[in-house]
Formats: sequence, C-alpha cells, structure tokens
Amino acid sequence: MNGEGPQSFVFDEFVLDAESQILTAGGREIHLAKRPFQVLAYLIENRERLVGRDELLDKFWDGHEVYDDALRKTVGAIRKALNDLGKPPRLIETRYGGGYRFIGRIDKTGLNGHSRPPAPAAVDKPAETENPGFRYVLLSVGAVVVISLLAFGFYSFRRSPAAPPPAAPEAAGKRHSIAVLPLRNLTGDPANDYLSDGLTESLINELSRIEDLKVISRNSVFEFKNKDAPAAEIGKKLGVETFLEGGLKRSGDNIRIEARLVDAADGSVIWASDLPEKNIADIFAIQDTIVCRLVADLQVRICGDVPPAARYTKNVRAYQLYLQGLYYRNMPTPENLKKAVSLFEEALRAEPDYALAHEGLATVYMLMEFNSAVPPGTAAPKALLHARKALALDDSLAGANIVLGAVGTLDNYDLDERVRFYTEALRKNPNNRTALLWRSNVFLARGQFEAAEADIRRAQALDPLSYGVWVSVCELYIYWRKPDQAIEEANFMLTAKPNDPVADLFLAQSYLQKGDLQKVSAYVDNAPGGKTTRAVIFAADRDAALRAVAEFAETEDGRNSPYGVASYYGYLGEREKAFEWLEKAYAARQANLVSVKIDPVFDSIRDDPRYLDLLKRVHLE
Repeated sequence: MNGEGPQSFVFDEFVLDAESQILTAGGREIHLAKRPFQVLAYLIENRERLVGRDELLDKFWDGHEVYDDALRKTVGAIRKALNDLGKPPRLIETRYGGGYRFIGRIDKTGLNGHSRPPAPAAVDKPAETENPGFRYVLLSVGAVVVISLLAFGFYSFRRSPAAPPPAAPEAAGKRHSIAVLPLRNLTGDPANDYLSDGLTESLINELSRIEDLKVISRNSVFEFKNKDAPAAEIGKKLGVETFLEGGLKRSGDNIRIEARLVDAADGSVIWASDLPEKNIADIFAIQDTIVCRLVADLQVRICGDVPPAARYTKNVRAYQLYLQGLYYRNMPTPENLKKAVSLFEEALRAEPDYALAHEGLATVYMLMEFNSAVPPGTAAPKALLHARKALALDDSLAGANIVLGAVGTLDNYDLDERVRFYTEALRKNPNNRTALLWRSNVFLARGQFEAAEADIRRAQALDPLSYGVWVSVCELYIYWRKPDQAIEEANFMLTAKPNDPVADLFLAQSYLQKGDLQKVSAYVDNAPGGKTTRAVIFAADRDAALRAVAEFAETEDGRNSPYGVASYYGYLGEREKAFEWLEKAYAARQANLVSVKIDPVFDSIRDDPRYLDLLKRVHLE
C-alpha cells in the first residue's frame, strides 16, 4: 500500500477499507486473501493508469518470474470476489502483454468511510441539439455487454436491486392475481433457508400453470424476503390484489407450514391455514392442500380441474436435494452453480427419473454456458441432454422448453424454432416471465417491435421489480428509435441503481440518437466500452477514429466480440472491414449477431449482397 490518499473506497456495491483490509458488499464481508486484497487496493489507488504486470510482480512478488502465473491467479481471485467474470469486465480490465487497470467508478462521496448518497431523482430531459455525425455508433458498442439479451434474454436468478417505481399494474379481475411472498424460515436454523425458499418457489410454479391467474415471478417477490411491508405497499409494487404469506416450522422430521391469504387492499386475512404438523414425507400433500385452497378462494378454477404434475417424486431425500440445488442455482456465481450441479446430480442418484432434477441440471448448464463459467461449448450439450430427458419424463415442464429454445439453436440461429419453444413454454406456464422476455428478444431482433413490446410489458407485469426486465425495456426503445422513451426508462433504472453503467449506456445511446453530443459526453465514460466509444465519436479526424477501432480490435474485449469491432467499422463506412469482422462473429456463432438486422450502424452496408446473405444465414430474412 502506498499510504497515500483515502483509506476506503466505495464502488459498485462494494466498500474496500484499505486500512483494515476488509472488503464488504451490502454490509456483508467478502473473503479475499491478503495478497489479492493488496493488489486490488493498489489497482484502485492507481486507477488513472494501466498498471503493468512487471510493476505488480516487482511490488508484490519481488519480480520473480516464477510468480507470473501467480499474478494471473491473483487477478482471477479478485474477479471472483467482485463477481466480475463477465465479458467485458465491469471493474478489472486486462490488457494482454500490458497489465491491468481498475475501470470501476469510485463514488467520491464514499471515500474515507463516508456512506453512499441516496438514490438520485430521475434525470431531467435536456434540450435536443443537432448531431453532425457518429449518430449511432454507441448502439453497437454497448452490444459487447448488453446485446446478448437479444439472443437469450436476461435469464438471471440474481436478486434484483430495489426497483424503480413500476408501471401502473395491469387491470385484473377480482382476486385473479396473487403474489406468493417468501415463506419465513421460523426454524431458528439458517440451514433450512433452502427449504422455505424452495417451498415458496414450488407454490409459485404450481399456481403459475393456471392460465386465468396472474402470478408474480420469483424475482420480484423475493424482494420482500424477511421484510414487514404494509399490505397496500405489497399490492401496489407487485400489482396484485392478494398475496400469500407465512412461515415454515420444523421439528426433526416434522414440519408445519403456516400460511395466510391476504387482501392487498386492506390487509384483511381472506384465509388462514390450519394445517397440522406433519412428517416431511407428506410435504407434497401439504403443498397440494395449500394450492387447492388458494384456487378455491381465488375462484379461478375448481381444484380438481388443475392437472396433477407428473414431476413429483415420492423420494423425499431427492426432493430436498432438488430444493438445495435450486437454492444455489438462484445465486449464480460460478462456485454456486457447481454446487447446484452436484446437488441435482445427487438427487438423480437418489431418483434417476426425477424430471425436476433433470430440468434443474439443464438450466444450470445453460447458465454456465451463457455466463462463460466453462469453456465454450462444453455445457450446452449437457443442458440439451437433461432438458430432453426432463420433457420425456414430464412434458408439462416449461423450463425445459426454454433451455431447448435457447441452447438448441446456438449453432444455427434458427429463430423460428426458438420462438416455437418459447411459445410452447408459455402454453405450459402462461406466467413464465422468462419465456415472455426471451420471445420478445427474438421479435426485437427481427424488427417486430410491437410484438416485442407486448411481450416485454407482459413480462414486466409478472416481474415488476426486475432490473433485468427494465434493461430489456430500454433496449427495445433504443432499437425502435424511440430515444425519449428510452431516456425515461433509463432514468427509472438510475433511481434503482445510481451510477449504473448499463443505464448510462442507454442514456448515451439515446442522446446520440437525438444528436445531443454534450449529453453523450456526460454519460459515455461510465458506459461499457466508453473509452473506445469516446475516442471514435469525438475523434479529431477519420484517421484517429480508425486508429481507435484498430486498437480496440487488439484488446481482449475486441477479440471476444468481433461483432463489436464490426459495428465500429460499419458506422465508419469501412465496408470490407465490417464484413470481415461480421464473418468472424458468424464463425464464432456470436449471440450478438442476431441484432444485425435492426442495428443502425450497418445502414451503410445494407445494399451489399453479402449483407442479405448474412441475414439469411442468421434466419433474419
């Protein structure tokens, strides 16, 4: 440590206390060994420049070459602790052959131990100005991070941050909408969280299969975990008229679920369970009793009209292992995904034909593939194998269809097939926000903006507190060339997550469409890929812009996203270079390529026969 400057740094959701060598996130201490902590602190202190590998080796390993690999592992440990494993990185940038640089935004009001400021109000809309050039280049620069949403959606099990004020909830019939709030773990043992969380998710999934009942998704209801919120607040934020709340008690092998159906308007209890304590082996009967009672009280169907699910197992141990797998899958760090795989596999050893465990494995392997947690192409075949096995055992599973649509079309970009699988998932589970969101992304890639908007807004009604849905809404209006609406949505995102780089990306994109370069300049630096984007947009001349693109192409981000490189060349009118890099994107089956039809940076090459041929190969023509 150099001993100069502030002794604590606030960035993203983290606080690094350099003096006590403690890293925290949300008040929770993040384990980071001494040397990785020192390297991270040093990179932050020297964030204005690229810190060379040799400099780090000299400072922390006395320059021994034998420790060159140790530096790489140290940076890997830092990335893991900061959950910075995606492409491109959010916080630690790697320059191959060069070194490392901290690229996160330091909250200056949080230096020296001061807390972050409260979330700001929405940013005012500025006046429009004319843009002399580089009108759309940002639309694809952000694709390095964001555009993969077009291909696969935002299939994230992460807890969303506190969300902005949601759109007005859609009208619903009397007691035809419900949120199942997370059951409280009343056992006194945190190790039973998996059971209370898993039972909550099981109830949500069962109710979601009822077509004429609006059921809020897991993402949004878990914002209320262990919180005592007024009934009216719950109803308003989630857009429902009723909600189920309760808790789980356990004594040895016996469990008792206490549940209440509450009217969100006045907080009155419509129904309270009087279920006796039962052996955990009767857990399925307990769930079915609760679901039947809810269906009857909500008057959406007669309980006997709800088809039984074939996916249950009589093996209670397999079911508990499955719930534990869900628990770790819903916190999708690379380490937790590996734990989820192990637990689902153990469940299958206990019950080989357990459909839900196969579906759980399929989903985890899909996440591993999409999150680059494994070498490319290694998890996708396993995801397909288990998704097909799950459907062979129980063809009512929506999640398995989603996996087949997303992973089964990776190689051939068959968007018709992708839509078919997502539509089938929605037939089996009309409340599945993921299927809605991902189908909307296919519509968006095709330029079917009205259809995309309809699906996104339906997904938003089912998951009103989801950050990921807000991202998709912003992206829709960016590609639809509706910058004012995109600005409004991005400002909502900032009320939820101040200094969010993705929100800044959307704002920079929107103001670029409007031609307000002054506002672009205000947001571009915090946006993903902002440094190169600034160099291109504000280049003194064309040669300087081309040099900036060439430099980007040599970086790790450029090599990982040939589509991003092609985007720069496409806007600059470098036709041959644009096609050269688009072909690289196609050869790599880069997910971003599905945006090529709607991306305005390629307007200059749309009359080229090679462009029409590419659209055909990507099933966009």
